[in-house]
Amino acid sequence: MEAWVGPAIVAAIISGLISLAVVQLNFRQGRKLEQARRDEKVRDFQIAIRAEIRSELRNLVQHDVAEQLVLVKSRYERDPAYSVSVPRPVRQSVFEALVNEIHVLPEAVIDPVVLYARQRNAIDSIVEDMRAPSFVALSREQQISMYEDYLRMWDAWREFAVTAEAALSGSASISGTRAGLPADRRN
Repeated sequence: MEAWVGPAIVAAIISGLISLAVVQLNFRQGRKLEQARRDEKVRDFQIAIRAEIRSELRNLVQHDVAEQLVLVKSRYERDPAYSVSVPRPVRQSVFEALVNEIHVLPEAVIDPVVLYARQRNAIDSIVEDMRAPSFVALSREQQISMYEDYLRMWDAWREFAVTAEAALSGSASISGTRAGLPADRRN
């Protein structure tokens, strides 16, 4: 009986060690896969947010704020019935969809993106105020003053958009190539 106990114990110990090694290997592979998925998610979020900011930035840089102010002031001088009207900004569908997951982004990216988004929300608020019937009831000087505030906010919005886009573009998470994408869409 003692003859088979020794080899059985050795075989059990070897089997246990192999099982432990396999469990460790599976754990490490699982962690690597999980990290790769997280990295891909972060990269995809950054690409989507950057695309939305870029599209908005193209609109923001097309307008000469100083020229707009001159045109509006001259219109107020010529037309006593005139009251400036401002368009509502387009909905940020990408940002709205991802805002609850913003915490997964790198720290260096979160701050500029949040500053940009807060400025955009402030713009939304002043636009709603300027579109309200109470705006037309204000004196012409108050309307012009509010419009000047709006344009200053627009300038800040543009600066925040540039900063956020630069942070997103400079982030290591999206600077590498993405397999399976055409060369023009990899970054």
